Amino acid sequence: MDEQPNTTHTWNVTVHGGAPQMGQGNTQNNTFGYDPAQLAAFAQQVLAAAHTTDVLPASRDAVTTEAEALQAELQRPQPDAGRVRTLFQKTAASAKANLPTLGWLGTAQAISLATGVPIGF
Repeated sequence: MDEQPNTTHTWNVTVHGGAPQMGQGNTQNNTFGYDPAQLAAFAQQVLAAAHTTDVLPASRDAVTTEAEALQAELQRPQPDAGRVRTLFQKTAASAKANLPTLGWLGTAQAISLATGVPIGF
C-alpha cells in the first residue's frame, strides 16, 4: 500500500511543416495575410497613374472609384480581410482595363506576391 502508482505520460505529436513546441512560454508569430501598408501603396500608385495618364474621364473615374474604396477600407481601424481582397481585385481589374499603357501589372504582381493576395488574371 505504500507504493505509489507508476504514472507514465505518452505524447504523440504529428507536425507537418515545422518543429513541435511544447510547454509554457511559447509564442506563435503568424506572418501570413495581407500587409495593409503594401496595399495602400498599391492603391496610391494606381491613383497617381490614373491622374497622370492621358485616359478618358470615364476610365479615370472607374479606376479612381475602386482605388479610393480600397484606401478607405484599409484606413478603417479593423479592415475586413474579405472586403480588402475583393477591393484589391476590383482595383487591379479596373486598372488593367482602363490604364493599359502604364505597365502597372508588374507592380500589381509584386504586391500580390508580397501579400499572398492573388490578382486573379
